[in-house]
Amino acid sequence: MRHAKGVHVTTTSTTTGGAHHAADQLGALEALDDHTLHLPTLGRTVRGKVFLKERLGLTGMEVSLTRLPAGVAIPFLHRHRDHEELYLVVGGRGELIVDGQVIPLREGSAVRVGPAGARSLRSAPDAPLVYVCVQARDGSMPDAEAISDGAPVPGPVPWPA
Repeated sequence: MRHAKGVHVTTTSTTTGGAHHAADQLGALEALDDHTLHLPTLGRTVRGKVFLKERLGLTGMEVSLTRLPAGVAIPFLHRHRDHEELYLVVGGRGELIVDGQVIPLREGSAVRVGPAGARSLRSAPDAPLVYVCVQARDGSMPDAEAISDGAPVPGPVPWPA
């Protein structure tokens, strides 16, 4: 699979879908190392990271899952031109640094970083760090939209017996 801007992605895709959905089975979080991402601008291949935008046809966000093994740090700071990021830690422990401030992370941590924030992550020396990162255009969602956007569909939920 070829990702945007020359990034090469190697994964086994099991994407399925319908008129109003796409679904993919990425495997167990412990097996995220099965996913690889080649970053030509950095001249390196990263194991344990998978982006979902192309796999699922996302149109308003990018979502990635990452597993940093114990004692591993992302060796560079980065920021974005337009996107804020939401980091959701789903396993392990580590730290996020934003503009020089170190934020401890553990399962259940949620951190928003604005586009201009210079950031990087590292796992704890004795534990991996597993996180979901959601990117969306900064300021693109009005305050009340998330609550007012939902609309009930009449009738019962048709769960099979």
